[in-house]
Amino acid sequence: MKKVILLVMLLPLQAFSQIVIELPVQNNLQSQSEGLISFISKECGNIIISEIMADPSPPVGLPEDEYIEIYNRSGTVIDLGKWQLCIGNQCITFSQVEIKGDEYLILCSHTDTSKFRNYGRVIGFKSFPSLPAEKGTVFIKDSQDKFVHGIEYTSDWYNNKLKEAGGWSLEMKDTDFPFHTEGNWQASDSGAGGTPGKKNSVSGTNPDNTFYGIENVFPSDSLTFEITFSESVPYLPELQEPLSIEGHQVSLISGSDRLLRRFIFRMTEPLRKGEVCTVTISDGLTDFAGNLAARGSFRFGLPVTADKRDIVFNELLFNPLPESYDYFELVNCSNKIIDASQLFTVSINPETGDTSALKCISQEGRCIIPGSLYAVTTNPENIASIYNSSDRENIHKASSLSSMPDDKGHLLLLSRKMDVIDEVVYSEKQHYPLISDNEGISLEKIRPDLPSMTGSNWHSASESSGWGTPGAVNSVYNAVNSSGDQLILSSRRISPDNDGNEDVLIIDFNLEGNGNIISVTIFDETGNFIKNLAENFLSGDHATLAWNGLNESGSLVQTGIYIILVNLYNDKGKIRSFKKVCTVIR
Repeated sequence: MKKVILLVMLLPLQAFSQIVIELPVQNNLQSQSEGLISFISKECGNIIISEIMADPSPPVGLPEDEYIEIYNRSGTVIDLGKWQLCIGNQCITFSQVEIKGDEYLILCSHTDTSKFRNYGRVIGFKSFPSLPAEKGTVFIKDSQDKFVHGIEYTSDWYNNKLKEAGGWSLEMKDTDFPFHTEGNWQASDSGAGGTPGKKNSVSGTNPDNTFYGIENVFPSDSLTFEITFSESVPYLPELQEPLSIEGHQVSLISGSDRLLRRFIFRMTEPLRKGEVCTVTISDGLTDFAGNLAARGSFRFGLPVTADKRDIVFNELLFNPLPESYDYFELVNCSNKIIDASQLFTVSINPETGDTSALKCISQEGRCIIPGSLYAVTTNPENIASIYNSSDRENIHKASSLSSMPDDKGHLLLLSRKMDVIDEVVYSEKQHYPLISDNEGISLEKIRPDLPSMTGSNWHSASESSGWGTPGAVNSVYNAVNSSGDQLILSSRRISPDNDGNEDVLIIDFNLEGNGNIISVTIFDETGNFIKNLAENFLSGDHATLAWNGLNESGSLVQTGIYIILVNLYNDKGKIRSFKKVCTVIR
């Protein structure tokens, strides 16, 4: 027979508190039991932050003072007594005040209340915290310290550079979906610069029909990890098994932010180095609007330091469309798990040799799994919308990128110790020669495992791919031939029309020892010289060369049969010659 024990607390429990309960059983204390007691307020999503004025200068038509507007969308009167409004880490407490259903309240400093009385009902606070102009977190909790509503805003939400400069508020568009931020906040359309105390000028429909799901999983140590969701998941603490990891037992131990997006879990068995784990969330986990997660699983592991060429450049967009942004893509060629926050880039001016400021590719820890792609840009949504062959899951936001000039550039990838992991020198001349305008077209590696400094290993992304594949397999990718022959051609023909199919001829060499000298010359079928592909090229036991159908002057050759003459000799005096035939079709 089950028994129910009623716990009466002398003080209110804090959200995400971890407590120890001792139960007497037959005059003995049962083993201590730890459990996470977590709550959301019964008013969660009923009282919401609907407008903020974070940068009131220069004023447009409102007082030159900061304010926050809250709205009661419940339809009933709610007592705000002893509730708290928090801006960052500073919290202020409401006095005994009620807010009616469908009513707005203007919150500001007590010295500014008289300035806002003409706009609506005002509540002044003696120590109203300042709102950061660029980025800030604002949230409300009730008298029991339970989460009600919150946002993490940025100046990007204005979506208007003129209004971002000051004097305009940020307004919520659709208050029926208060935890939905994508497209749900923008600069006020009011001629006064804002609408404190009344319905927002941008009010409209912006339904929350999707929930992206897991954005990141990163270990704090071998036993604990933090999981980050794309938006608030207020009901996660109420699920008995919110997530699972094959081969591990996990338990929720705390929430690591007050917006209910980040949670810390603990495993019973430690992670092993090199072990890649997959976190899978419960089928019952939804966002506030009830949407199931589109991305319900995520891979992670214990990261280690990257060494030279463990992770390399794989794709570059340095001349974006006018409405778009630069990006670069990395590929993890090692069997290591690498932390993106420990990687940096720097740009070198090809003319002067001057270096740009160091740029970290991620402000937070992120696991780059072996074999995975990691594209970096300042606007992932924009890049994903323009390049239809992209994979949004592998495109990540950086606060800024190293300089990538449109004509030519030089990038270094560095470790935290400033060791060079990879480098690439690029030029617009590496693009397919028949492309008259390379704006918006990326350069892709043909073979990710080959050195990034090998110019012939880069090629324009194909037109059929949409001119770029950020976060996805390169359109010109050519797999390594596993044959044991000394000389292998990727095909007996090439069609250098930039359609992503046989645009480049790959020549693989499987040799012995490290002192091999390679010379490759291309002739047409009548014996006329076409191109020196390699001349006395020093190689180890493996080498790869690529021919893109260009002659020595950089022009595309005509349709026809071409002879590839290969001469090899090594440090032991052994000489070998090969003659291969390739057809060019244009």
